[in-house]
Amino acid sequence: MRRELEDELRNRIATKQAGASVREVIAAMVSEGRIQSEKQAWRTLEKWSQRGEYDYGVSLDLGWLT
Repeated sequence: MRRELEDELRNRIATKQAGASVREVIAAMVSEGRIQSEKQAWRTLEKWSQRGEYDYGVSLDLGWLT
């Protein structure tokens, strides 16, 4: 995922637009055509998790920024 899209994803998750979950933020970005597939965002979330910037319980797309 391009850096600008990663930044947009991070901002949307941080502000949780209209109380949306991470899953809903990702779905919105796909429906807007910002990203091609949810998998792109999941890989970014995995990368952030490995760096300690993102944490999740049982589902990667329902986590939170740390």
